[in-house]
Amino acid sequence: MSGGPEQGDRTVELLIAFAVFLVGTFICMALGWSLSWGLALGLVCFTLVGLRRGLTLRALVRMAWEGARTSLVVLRILVLIGFLTALWRASGTIAFFVHTGLEWMHPGAFYLAAFLLAAALSMAFGSSFGVAGTAGVILAAIARGGGASLAVTGGAVLSGAYLGERLSPASSSAALTAALAGVEQHSFQLRMWRTTPLPLALSLAFYGGISLLCPIQRVDQTILTALEEGFDLSWTVVLPAAVLLVLPFLKVGAARSILASCGVAAVLAVWEQGRPLAEVIWSCVAGCVVRQPELTDIMSGGGLASMVNGMCIVLFSCASSGILNGAELLEPVKKRLERIARRTDLYVATAVVSVTSAALLCNQSIALVLTGQTMEESFRRSGKDGILLSQALGNTAIVLAAAVPWSIAASVPLEAMEAPALAIPFAFFLFAAPACDWLLHRRQFKMEG
Repeated sequence: MSGGPEQGDRTVELLIAFAVFLVGTFICMALGWSLSWGLALGLVCFTLVGLRRGLTLRALVRMAWEGARTSLVVLRILVLIGFLTALWRASGTIAFFVHTGLEWMHPGAFYLAAFLLAAALSMAFGSSFGVAGTAGVILAAIARGGGASLAVTGGAVLSGAYLGERLSPASSSAALTAALAGVEQHSFQLRMWRTTPLPLALSLAFYGGISLLCPIQRVDQTILTALEEGFDLSWTVVLPAAVLLVLPFLKVGAARSILASCGVAAVLAVWEQGRPLAEVIWSCVAGCVVRQPELTDIMSGGGLASMVNGMCIVLFSCASSGILNGAELLEPVKKRLERIARRTDLYVATAVVSVTSAALLCNQSIALVLTGQTMEESFRRSGKDGILLSQALGNTAIVLAAAVPWSIAASVPLEAMEAPALAIPFAFFLFAAPACDWLLHRRQFKMEG
């Protein structure tokens, strides 16, 4: 192509590509298809825009591969998380956490206990979907049976689940954030720990206050009995969680920590729970099956099969971002964001991109990748290091995606609990984390240069 299209035509082409991408994504959501099909369509659209601008297909494939390489560390973690989610079910580790939380639950502290139980599970589990599909389902059932507010319960579970998305060594969101910012996951999560105490304390006060003002009427004992009958709940089943939480503080990498936890859980599944070794190995692929009727829907699952959709989403979103970044398709957007950052600061601009991306693309991973790719250059030009970018992403893109009702970061957990979208305003931690981080550290995010 000689000369190429005018600037206005280029903008129109990009807008059309995004429009087709968004329509495809919404169609996938409406029909219940995997979002990876919509992302694959977006990858094709952005490739066509690159070809229209005179780039060769080989160059665009190289850009897509460079972007996809960013996801390789995350894909490895997702494979291991698939194993982990099945083995923790088979070993009784998840059952122990849920049983202990419900056993200690006081009617006058129900919402506070819901938040703490979800937070504890997400710290060990690293997945908001996993927390919502296990403890969230149980807590929602207790709320309905005990006359508690399903909206507040859903908000408490969302808050606890996304606390662990930032802090857990098993979190794919944490691994992706660290990869995008070019820092070690351990360093990123140490920074998240430093920014957590204040929003955590405020969240505890919030849910404690609501619990005292609106106590639950009663706690159903049926699920407790089912867990006791279905699993050996001796203290040893906590060991996989202890291994996963302790090893990263001994500077053991996230992948090795998860692998060690999987090994301990596999031994316990055979030794403590009496499961055949062949069944335990197969559960790593197909997921754990709990045959007790009361627990089948809420305790079965996990395995590599449960991660395939998430792996495709991460791979396609990173490949698309590689083309958007490599072909400089987002340069006009980046310039506008720099103007916003100069009027406010880099943190506010990151939050704006995070919410907009989550609202348009309906997916936390895509919003995280797009925000990281879009803001990276502005941080670099301002002399900010990767750890500061990771801090901004961890306290905006990871949590604020769940504040968008139609984003799967919020809709999937809420659907699992059959909780209304009204739960989102009660997900206090989602708003406290970015607000506290900005108030305490806004001077570090001032645009310079």
